[in-house]
Amino acid sequence: DVFGQVGEDKDSEDWTSKMREAKVHHGPDCFEMLASVTQFDNIRMMLAPLRDILRETDTPKRTRVVDNVLRRISIGVNHNKSYDTKSILIFCHSIINQYLAMSTKDAKDTKKVKEDAEQLKRLRFASNEENAKVYIRRKDMAPKRDYLQANAHRFVQFGLEIVYFGLRRERFSSKDAEVLGMLDPFVDLAGNGLFSRYNSIISLCCKIWAIMVRLPLPSVSAGIPVVIKRLFAIFRQTSSTNSDMIQNCFKLLASLLRSKHAESLMAGYEPEELETPEKDEVGKTASDKKAKKGKKPAVRISADCMKDSLISEQQLRDLIDFIRPDIEETERQATAFSLIRAILTRRMIVDSLYKLLDNIRELMITAQDANVREVCRLTWFQFLMDYPLGERRLTNAMSFIVQNATGYVYESGRVSALEIMGVIINRFADEILLPNAAEPFFLGLVLIIAKDESSQCREMATHLLPIMIARFDQPRLNRAWTLLDQWSAGIANSCEPVVETDAKKAANAEIQQAKMRELGRAALQCYGIIIEPLGDKFGKRIPAFLSIVDTALTVSLKTWKQAEMQLNHRPGVDGVGDLETIAANLHSGGDPHNAALTYWETAYLALNAYERFARVMPQKAVGDNGQSRIWQLAVRHLTHPHAWVRLSAARLIGAYVAMGDPSWMLEAESESPVEETAEWEVPVYTGRPKYVLFSASALKQIAHGLIVQLSSRFVSPELGTQIVKNLYFIARCFLTAVPQNALEGTGIEPVADASDDDSDSDEEAEQSSVWTKERSLSWLINRIGSLARTEIIRGRGLTEKRTYSFRWFAAVISLVPPTLLKQSAYIMPIVSPLYRTTQDTQLPSQPITLSGTTKSPTEQIDELKALANDVIKLLQTRIGVTEFSAILVKVQSHVSQVQSQRRERRKQLAVIDPELHAKKKIRKHESSRRRRQEQMSEHARRRTRIVVRRAYGDKSSEK
Repeated sequence: DVFGQVGEDKDSEDWTSKMREAKVHHGPDCFEMLASVTQFDNIRMMLAPLRDILRETDTPKRTRVVDNVLRRISIGVNHNKSYDTKSILIFCHSIINQYLAMSTKDAKDTKKVKEDAEQLKRLRFASNEENAKVYIRRKDMAPKRDYLQANAHRFVQFGLEIVYFGLRRERFSSKDAEVLGMLDPFVDLAGNGLFSRYNSIISLCCKIWAIMVRLPLPSVSAGIPVVIKRLFAIFRQTSSTNSDMIQNCFKLLASLLRSKHAESLMAGYEPEELETPEKDEVGKTASDKKAKKGKKPAVRISADCMKDSLISEQQLRDLIDFIRPDIEETERQATAFSLIRAILTRRMIVDSLYKLLDNIRELMITAQDANVREVCRLTWFQFLMDYPLGERRLTNAMSFIVQNATGYVYESGRVSALEIMGVIINRFADEILLPNAAEPFFLGLVLIIAKDESSQCREMATHLLPIMIARFDQPRLNRAWTLLDQWSAGIANSCEPVVETDAKKAANAEIQQAKMRELGRAALQCYGIIIEPLGDKFGKRIPAFLSIVDTALTVSLKTWKQAEMQLNHRPGVDGVGDLETIAANLHSGGDPHNAALTYWETAYLALNAYERFARVMPQKAVGDNGQSRIWQLAVRHLTHPHAWVRLSAARLIGAYVAMGDPSWMLEAESESPVEETAEWEVPVYTGRPKYVLFSASALKQIAHGLIVQLSSRFVSPELGTQIVKNLYFIARCFLTAVPQNALEGTGIEPVADASDDDSDSDEEAEQSSVWTKERSLSWLINRIGSLARTEIIRGRGLTEKRTYSFRWFAAVISLVPPTLLKQSAYIMPIVSPLYRTTQDTQLPSQPITLSGTTKSPTEQIDELKALANDVIKLLQTRIGVTEFSAILVKVQSHVSQVQSQRRERRKQLAVIDPELHAKKKIRKHESSRRRRQEQMSEHARRRTRIVVRRAYGDKSSEK
């Protein structure tokens, strides 16, 4: 099937057969299976016919088949479980030793062949034909040539493959002394194989040596210098690193340098610093730039630098020049970096190595592959940690990192620079890090936080800055405080009006103000980040920090309110609504092109910084020494047009109320604050600072701001949840002000019924419920209920406001005593929107996406109805089924009455204003059509799921 007539027929092009099996050779598979199950003594019998074939011919066609058979036999041998280690090693040693010496000679160079060639030459070129002799030989008597010497390397390769696969699959136990003793002779055999003329044998010997160098074999240490010398001889004979043989030689050299044997051989080696000229532009001094062109910086090389190294200075230079192109080749990068790191492990030093590491430093930033950048970072950091570096070289390295972290074009390069910066900050000692990298790293990180467009870079810089600041000593902290003071001064200076009459000067002044605002924002961001890691060290900076936050919020409030008032005075313009729409399209660092939003980011950062301060040092923020003015400014920012500022203000108020207690409302100072002179001014609070937001009027102002937030079109899930938490705490405070007779259900007069109105706006609802301290809780419930009803009537299918209102209703129902909850002033504003929602059929206009999940309009209304039903069940449990049924009947009767009144008004509208009546009718039909389409789509999706389940046989799910 392989070497006989059948095999030749299968290889013939004239062989025609429709069966694929007729063209396939199954002989190699049979050899592999036989080798995997037969006894060890039969292996030589299997090799005998192959030896005869190799003795007879050296044609490529035949030898390729023999190579394939030998490879399959070696695979079968390694899969044979009946072979013991001793038999395999003895067999492999004998076959390698027998044929390795034979393979060093060429069969064509034997003495007999040379004589025949000389005789043929004399016969061919004889000048006298008469002296020519003709030798006539019979064909069957011609001597046969022996090709075994020319093919002996194939048996060497066969034996080496068996040993290599056994070592790689750990078939030879490294803990058995007898096995190690039998493996030790293979050290010399594999070393001799490196001198072979065949690349395949050299590659196998490199692989075997790379594994055996990790084993405790006594011959390895003595053989390492010889092997290294041979490897460099191979390198000198080749001009390219593309071949597998050279790559295997690189891997072997890396393994040799990393091995413990090499460590013992280089025990006395100590590197010295080389002062090499710098080629990068980073860190050039004035004297360097003024130096003469003909002069170069001297290179100091110690004569004894490499005397105890396994690799000589010249060999190392040649090796570095040889592998330098490989660090940029994708297919050969892994081997090149492995060898470079092995060289760094032994701390071998030469001037060209510094240049190579400069190239790796550049590749660490510019490489497109993330794995390559990571390997470059590891290699370069190993160089920084293990090699002697002068002050100038280290300063240039740190400047290179900062320059690329802040100014490289692509995000991947900046992220890589920040990665290595983080490793340096965490691993370098203070005596090395602070003198060389403290100020550059601090300024670079602040610049990234303030101006980088990548969120990933900003997050990484935000994580690294507190770690860096925590390692500063007091002199460097003082310099940092000086910088922050200078930057923060720009907040107040940037709001001054431009008085220049010249257009060019005015434009330059505005640009300068924008830069001052950027510096102020950077200072606020730094304060917000470094408060926690500094701890007690920040105590002396608290007055300056509070002053900066106060200035930032005051400037923001004044600028926003003045611009809003001017916008509201324009006819036909809704100032607040327009500002919210503009703010929704702004992002961090964007130019608002609107005076009301100029300082939105400044306010956002100031609120975040003060929130961090309040959480880290609550006694300084909320205690008797707290800042009442800042808390009042935070309350005023609840209604800021930008959603980020609203969220930050709501979180800050949440942190304040979390540190307080509802009973503080009764302890709050009774005196009222001084009246404001303008809308953007904050009244002076003369009471105890910790009660500044716990008076009834202050809580009402907070509640009003939170309700304004909830009524906005731009309510995020995080903001909605925070609003519910804050309103729940305010409800707890208002509950403490309810009179005792009202809690018993005997002494409170009901306010105007919140359900019998057509006044669904907030202003009308506020007028219908007169606010007093005792009625504050009913006022708050009525406002939230009015907001929920407004969304039902005018929301066009929206569900966000009702969702958060119902969650707050559930919390309040569990809070308020049942005797108080039964009164109409409390229960009617709750039941009315709940009942109307359960009967609502209007679908939202479009799907929404929350937390990565997209919900269809049907799913939105179904979830809202499920929430409403849960709140209704909770209310029934609290007040009883009888009382709830009576309230529900009253609500149903009123809803029917209101609906009939609306029908009458619609009929009148058809006569009074037919055009408006037609528009409303068209809008109603569009809503009905959209609802039908949504129902049909949902039905189609369900049918599709049923068909899929039937196709996969899941009939149980249909039921």
